[in-house]
Amino acid sequence: MDEKQIKLNISQTANKVDQFLSKRLMGKIKNLWDAANHYILGGGKRLRPFLVIESFKLNQPYIDNLIPIASAVEILHTFTLIHDDIMDNDPIRRGIPTVHTKWNESTAILAGDLLSSMSTVLVNESQFSPDIKSNISLALGNVGIDLCEGQTMDMNFENRTDVSVEEYFEMIKLKTGALFKTSVQIGAIAGEFSKVEIEALEQYGISLGIAFQLVDDILGIIGNVKDFGKPIGSDLREGKKTYILLYALEHLSSTDLKNLKTFLDKKEKNDLDVQKALDLIKKSGAISEAKLIAKKHASEAKKTLSIFPESEAKENLVGIAELALTRTN
Repeated sequence: MDEKQIKLNISQTANKVDQFLSKRLMGKIKNLWDAANHYILGGGKRLRPFLVIESFKLNQPYIDNLIPIASAVEILHTFTLIHDDIMDNDPIRRGIPTVHTKWNESTAILAGDLLSSMSTVLVNESQFSPDIKSNISLALGNVGIDLCEGQTMDMNFENRTDVSVEEYFEMIKLKTGALFKTSVQIGAIAGEFSKVEIEALEQYGISLGIAFQLVDDILGIIGNVKDFGKPIGSDLREGKKTYILLYALEHLSSTDLKNLKTFLDKKEKNDLDVQKALDLIKKSGAISEAKLIAKKHASEAKKTLSIFPESEAKENLVGIAELALTRTN
């Protein structure tokens, strides 16, 4: 299946999710619900709902009952974005002002909390058996714990100079891989898959998440700000320890390494400082190395699907792993 068809299939799912959420995400306090809807109305690929649906379709025919649980995953993801932007003090997300920038931090925190609660409501309103709904709710609760641990690791790394590559990968398994894993896991739970099938999909999700995050790190260095949706170099400015930065710190010459560490030690970093640091990172070969590792994890994701028979859903999941490597946003 070619990239154009994959994107079309994702878009069709996105439309169904958006239509559902437009009717469901509304309430009495207008500014709160407007804040909660801000990123959703601002667009997005809805990749995680797509993973829920396509994993289910690996051995079950599509049913409309999937839309509420797929939407629950999307709004849980949106909740994490709102809170992450507050913690990172990011002004832009997907090319639009962040929720805390457009409203204020208190409203943004409440909007995130609202979405977290709504994800539970949507699961319990869905037309699945009580046991399936209970297991889906448990999966969402567990991923919430993973996301909090991953975000805390990410923040802790900002004040450390001894972060290892192994720690970085553990962090992105929790912060990025966990929600991809849970998306396909929920589809499998809804479809009453075997334990072996669920475990294969969970590994697919983790590997996909790692590839996705590595490409995100790359785009944060060499991406187009218009496509990427937030300022290039913002991770560097905030002191985030990405794989690319860790690689550069290990492979730059002594003079270049000293210059990069001087940049990292600065409390106030201007645009010229950031650009010089970006140039040093590119010089280290970190971009090429990150691309190779992302490709490796995308290949591993595709291999885990070998236990499933050929189908359009399998082609879509394979296609997403390939799309993770070529995306620009």
